[in-house]
Amino acid sequence: MTKSVLNVAILLTGVLLTGLHYELKPAPTEKEIHDQSSSMSGGVDWRNHTAPDFELTTTRGEHFRLSENVGKKIVVLNFFATWCGPCRAEMPELNRYFNEHKLQPFILLGIDAEEKGDRVDAFLNELKVDFPAGVDDGPIRQKYGVESFPTTVVIGVDGKVQLYETGALANADVAFDNLLTRNRKLLEAGQTISSEAYRLAAQNQPNLPLRQPEPNPEPKEAYRLDERGKRIVAHMTCPCGCDDSVQACSCNTSKKIKKALASEDFKDKPDDEIIKALNKRFCSGAM
Repeated sequence: MTKSVLNVAILLTGVLLTGLHYELKPAPTEKEIHDQSSSMSGGVDWRNHTAPDFELTTTRGEHFRLSENVGKKIVVLNFFATWCGPCRAEMPELNRYFNEHKLQPFILLGIDAEEKGDRVDAFLNELKVDFPAGVDDGPIRQKYGVESFPTTVVIGVDGKVQLYETGALANADVAFDNLLTRNRKLLEAGQTISSEAYRLAAQNQPNLPLRQPEPNPEPKEAYRLDERGKRIVAHMTCPCGCDDSVQACSCNTSKKIKKALASEDFKDKPDDEIIKALNKRFCSGAM
């Protein structure tokens, strides 16, 4: 076999293997995308509510105002923090999806939780994030009722929340594709909201309604802490994103941490090691 023939054979083999891999791993069907998108939303209370208007200056100095984009593009907001492990884990997937769809009527905006600009810049540069991001001093997070990180919100061309997901996204195609297709059809049909109509709706509903806490089926005894547990909840900042200690916070993330401390055996691990493990485990804590 000549060298040229061998090279052709190798090339053909590579093409065949690529095609075989594609056939063995088909794209999800529209029904699968819809079902997954529906089931993964931790914020059904916010669906079909008008998304609160806000403005933000990105780390690149660009000015973003939601009302200037609603009705023209589908907008995805990703609330994150540099200290949050799941936020870091999902960034490459979000960045991939952004780069594949940035020429479409699609915007992905990262919103950091009250951290210093240089810290956020270092985080974005380290992970080679291409989509715009800015630092929120608190008002945007409050408007959107964000209590845990990461939280992702999809806003349709009708100006309403179409997806509200707490926790890291493992597959952006499953999370966004169906919504992107639906909104693109609305754009083509001219069935969108105008900037003026959106501003009026947003003025009438400045914030998303607070979610009613889920009833706690656990008996009070489940949260009886020993001395070490009491010490940890008093000193550990709740990883839901607030500034309160786990002891003072009333979110479901803090309740899960208290339950873990009350019911699990951490043996003779030091406090700081337990806190680190709990932070890693619950920093994306579903509310």
